[in-house]
Amino acid sequence: MVTKDSSAPKAGSPSSAESRPRSQNGSERTSAGRSRGRLRALFKGPRRALIRDLVVSTGSAVLAALGLSVWLAADGTAARVVAAVLLAAALTTVVVRKRGSILGRTKSGLLATYVSVRALLLVAVGSGYLLRRPDDRWWICAAVSIALIAVLVEPAMKTALTINAQQIAHLPGVPQMPTQPFAPGWLTIVSLGTIALAALLAVLAAPGWLLLLLAMLALPPLALLLHHAIASQTTAARIQRELPGALSRYGPTFAVYYAATQGAKYQLGMWLPYLQRLNRPFVVITRNAATVETIAELTSAPVLSPRTSDLLPSLDELVVPTLKAAFYVQGSSGNMTFQRYRRLTHVWLNHGDSDKQANYHQRHATFDKLFVAGQLGIDRYVDHGILVPPEKFVMVGRPQIESIEVRDVPLPPGGPRTVLYAPTWKGGRPSTNYSSMPWGEEIVRALVRCGCTVLFRPHPLTWADAEDSARAGRIQDLLAADAEASGRKHGWGRLTERDWDIPACFNASDAVITDVSSVATDYLASGKPLAMVATKGSVEDFRDHFAMARVAYVIDRDLTRLDEVLDQLCGTDELRAQRMAYRTYCLGDQIGPGAADRFLQEAGRIVDGHR
Repeated sequence: MVTKDSSAPKAGSPSSAESRPRSQNGSERTSAGRSRGRLRALFKGPRRALIRDLVVSTGSAVLAALGLSVWLAADGTAARVVAAVLLAAALTTVVVRKRGSILGRTKSGLLATYVSVRALLLVAVGSGYLLRRPDDRWWICAAVSIALIAVLVEPAMKTALTINAQQIAHLPGVPQMPTQPFAPGWLTIVSLGTIALAALLAVLAAPGWLLLLLAMLALPPLALLLHHAIASQTTAARIQRELPGALSRYGPTFAVYYAATQGAKYQLGMWLPYLQRLNRPFVVITRNAATVETIAELTSAPVLSPRTSDLLPSLDELVVPTLKAAFYVQGSSGNMTFQRYRRLTHVWLNHGDSDKQANYHQRHATFDKLFVAGQLGIDRYVDHGILVPPEKFVMVGRPQIESIEVRDVPLPPGGPRTVLYAPTWKGGRPSTNYSSMPWGEEIVRALVRCGCTVLFRPHPLTWADAEDSARAGRIQDLLAADAEASGRKHGWGRLTERDWDIPACFNASDAVITDVSSVATDYLASGKPLAMVATKGSVEDFRDHFAMARVAYVIDRDLTRLDEVLDQLCGTDELRAQRMAYRTYCLGDQIGPGAADRFLQEAGRIVDGHR
């Protein structure tokens, strides 16, 4: 086991569970509790979405089938009204369930969904139209046939667009996949719109040729996407032929492997500039082809994805003899697929340094080297019982703090202050949710009341969650209203989230309020005061569990300490001395312009083949 530095501040450790005596029927209650736990687990996380889709798919299909059956058998107005209600309910159910994708920018997850429901609805609408316009039956039949073909071809289209999807960017001598003309989900949206408008035309008893014209409007986008699918398969065949030779000629010395589906922009974005400064040829290998475009915007290095249908043989082709090492910035279990290439040195970087569980996971012990900023990075594993051989750790400092301006001399109390509010996101599961967004609006209101200028920079994934996105929008509205009323130059939106990077936000602020996040760690480099929000438990428990909180001013869940904390942030700053001492323990002994030197030295040794 790794031995802790006895001179370092003690990091927190989770409390152990206490054993309790069982009553006579304790085993029965335990069994029942486990059953309830399994039932609750069934409806959590990804399973919840799968179950909802199953219920909606089955329910809407039943509604559509019943509606069509009643319509075909109906011999009176009342029965037809019942059928119309059932059919409308089926269509509404589908639209409501997929409203996020329909309204979203990427239209993801729409293509080839609810095919049977839409087909039944088209047949029902066609039969209703025939009832209203019997003399136009050929127009109507032709229109319904075209619309049905457009729906029924979607599964094959989806397969053609995804099978063997291998995206390549920036690799000389290898063609890139053709750009998709539009999001494939638009075909499904057009289909749903066709059904709704066709039903309206049937009610109005519009001429049958209008229905045919409506159906034919779906043909151009269908043909365009079909052409793209064929061109993609042709290009994929060329890539498969030409990739091995081109990659060997390029001769990468290391790879950055990425197995996640979201977060590439900030997770890879914080490390790629430093890896590029090694001045060795390298590649980024991403397991998911959909992320290639995003990653290619971050680097000029080749970005490769393996074929989805034969992942392992495809990865084998990417691991050329010149590769010496692989770096990892995200803790996906999918990393294990690439770690099986044992001749490479596998280096864990992570994408942030904080007290979150992602910084001390058991899986990290499988890497050959673990790059940590300071002694705290090692102690986290020890304190949480994660056994990692000491020789695997390499203290490299925190390169990302090199552009953070250091201000160890405090500002005089009582002057104007600019405070950065930088909450984290809610995490992948409730146990890792440290976000203060539910309290964010009140925190920002308090800052505004104190006369502070506020910079608001939420975690990038905040905008992927509907609830937190709405909260962030209200905070932006609050700042916009106060900026107009008071003239204070608050910062939010494009300025703080796109035009400025994290160090720029730090440099423009006098203090920060954040959560259990790498923002707190990196802000230590500035020497300025920081506060954290105790989103779980009491302030005392929060400080026990999260070492960083011991040198931060802690805001409780009830916000009863908020005014007191703001007085410290904007005034006396009593924790300043402790924070300065903790900085070296956390970040290493190098801050300022030379903060990346040790990383570049150690990473350079590894990519040159020194294990």
